[in-house]
Amino acid sequence: MIKILVIILIIFINITKTFSQDIYCFIKSKDLKQMNDVIDGFTSSFPDGKKVILDLEGEDDSEQVNKFISSTKPSVIISLGALAAKASIQFEKKIPIIFSMIINYKRHDFLKQDNVTGISMEIPAQSLFTQFKMLIPQIDSIGVPYHPITSSEIVSDAIKDSNKLNIKLVEIQVQNPNNIDNDLSGHISEYKGLWMIADTKLYNLKTKSLSKLIFFAKENKKPLLAFSEAFLKSGALFSISINYRGIGSQLALISRKLVQDKTPIKEIPISIPIGTYTVLNKDIAHALIGKNIDEATFDNVDKIYSQESEEKENDEL
Repeated sequence: MIKILVIILIIFINITKTFSQDIYCFIKSKDLKQMNDVIDGFTSSFPDGKKVILDLEGEDDSEQVNKFISSTKPSVIISLGALAAKASIQFEKKIPIIFSMIINYKRHDFLKQDNVTGISMEIPAQSLFTQFKMLIPQIDSIGVPYHPITSSEIVSDAIKDSNKLNIKLVEIQVQNPNNIDNDLSGHISEYKGLWMIADTKLYNLKTKSLSKLIFFAKENKKPLLAFSEAFLKSGALFSISINYRGIGSQLALISRKLVQDKTPIKEIPISIPIGTYTVLNKDIAHALIGKNIDEATFDNVDKIYSQESEEKENDEL
């Protein structure tokens, strides 16, 4: 019996040693907190996984990526962001590559390679709208402003999901971001709420569409569902965002499947993000719904934002 236990222990040690020698190569497009949270989540879920990290610092440096992959000889490459993914995929055709942190990945043809899988950045619209409707049951129509070049695929998928919930999704194409308020006004009678998607052509430092969208939503009492907590202070009602550490845990799980279970990458489909983080603007909720709001619905929200709570936090600091 003792001999058997010794043999099992030796086998276990050898297996552990083999796995510990595998290298997991992270290539990130730039040094963002969200990307660092992803890596932290990976580390927590896979503490024995040996990581090497390359930060491209926003530079399209394929030569640096080539040298890094060649020198580290990883078992898996994890690319965070479109810049990192494109550089990795152009160079490497055999080592498994997992991408994440890419908005609307479906519009990037370079991701369609046999050694590539990934995790989407888009939370399924069915999940978003279900949570939105739990807060405001009367929501049966939602307007979504978007630029057709960057977000058509997201909106197309969302329409299918909204139909399952008997919610009408009103497409509001915005060609000129600075005229978003005019486009919203043109459909104002068709929707009861608004959905802000992560459209990089609409919402960036060069346009005024973000401030115009939030002002329009407040002025016309249209509940605004945003993709980040950052927009609640300005006037969005509710945000549902990705849990970035959760993305890291998913990447760890896929990496284990590839290396430890020897699962072929072709058998691992691109997956949706698991786990969300929800924040509600209590002030906007009261302004929209009034004092009769059922605050029991707040129990399902991860965080409640209000001007009063923020002032208290600032005073404590």
